Amino acid sequence: MASLRFAVLGSLLLAVRGAEVGANWAGVNSFFAHALPSTGPGSRTAYLDHMRAAGLRLLRIFIVSTSENYKNSGSQAVEDLEAKQVGTYDDRILTLIDDLMLEAHERGIKLDIAMHDRYSLGCWRADAYVGKYNLPNASCCTCVAVNNQVDRFYTDPDIQAKFDARLVHILQHRNPHFGKTWGNLHEVVASFAPQNEAQGHLRSVDKGWWCRRAQVMKAHMHPSIPISTGGSVDLADALYQQLYVCPEIDVVDIHTYSTDACDIKKISKIAATWAVSQGKRVRLQEFGYQGTDAQKVSTVMPILRAASELGIPFMPWELMHPDSLDYEFWVEGDFWRGLSSQSEAALQTVSPFSWPELPSSQQPRLKGDWYFCLVNEECASGCCSNEWSDDNKYKCTPGGSRCTGNRLDDWVFCTQNSDCANGCCSKQWSDDGQHKCTPGGTRAFAATRF
Repeated sequence: MASLRFAVLGSLLLAVRGAEVGANWAGVNSFFAHALPSTGPGSRTAYLDHMRAAGLRLLRIFIVSTSENYKNSGSQAVEDLEAKQVGTYDDRILTLIDDLMLEAHERGIKLDIAMHDRYSLGCWRADAYVGKYNLPNASCCTCVAVNNQVDRFYTDPDIQAKFDARLVHILQHRNPHFGKTWGNLHEVVASFAPQNEAQGHLRSVDKGWWCRRAQVMKAHMHPSIPISTGGSVDLADALYQQLYVCPEIDVVDIHTYSTDACDIKKISKIAATWAVSQGKRVRLQEFGYQGTDAQKVSTVMPILRAASELGIPFMPWELMHPDSLDYEFWVEGDFWRGLSSQSEAALQTVSPFSWPELPSSQQPRLKGDWYFCLVNEECASGCCSNEWSDDNKYKCTPGGSRCTGNRLDDWVFCTQNSDCANGCCSKQWSDDGQHKCTPGGTRAFAATRF
């Protein structure tokens, strides 16, 4: 087969048979990086320098209050944006992030910004919304989520209007280093999410909440900055079909602290199939393990490899100095060396999605024959099929004649007919009212909104 021509533009989009794929990548979480000291081995610049050396492209932070010397990191105490009163803004936290933006930009690193944290609603912290709206407050040294049912935050029209005003204030904040509002800082910001793990651990979930927030945000943002969901609490929550059919949502973020790499890969593959069919993208944005460096290597590295095999970006929790037996890791030890190696490998691996926010000078490799695949465009053969697959998995198939790309099996949740190998996405015989790939269905349904 004639070699395909690569253009080193944006994220090295590969224009193949009318579709776009690109280079994969990796990043890390360090939610309070803007509060870190300005000097020393645990400084902001030290974090960013280590990230650059490891080929990590994205740093995820939260706009949230942080205590002094959090986990012995040397961090300064930082108040939330709405420190004392809902609707009254203290921009000092945004000013710290202004500086972090400049330092990250100088090193070719972009930020992924969660504009609030679900766990500030009386779980690990109690912010101004808790006091103003008398939300259940379980805030203590240990969060008991079952006692923190704050569904009113997500359904009350007044609260949603106030929260939307917070989102707009953040997007309209001007960074003096760049002379632009955050909503237009596509040079620095790779994505915004309205909240980290919104509606996490609630018994009742409003699945349209993310889309309504995204609609508000889009009006104040540069079109090249994506809006992401900010993460599921676990794998099942990443499969809310409404997230994939909302026009204003660009990226669906998967969070999990499962240690089952096979299960993570299975759910991620379903999510990625939905994303491809709906013109979205997927990231494995938060995951990790409590334990020693050796335990993190044995438990988390298989998850990195599973994500890489699918071409899905991955961002473990959490880079911090010093490391600990909790979820934090630092740049010493085998886990960091393994993460660095996987990060460099990801940059050379093709993803089923394009990532123009993260330009790369490296040329991703198309997958060879019989590698697992999601879309035809990943494959050097140009064919992703299960035509001659003895395990029914989709692989890059030389000489294939049924090059459909990955399709879901019977009774797997779906968002439209093209997700399914049987061609029918329906709730015709669904006992839970969810759309599934329905064998023999007579009411095939191409879903647009749920």
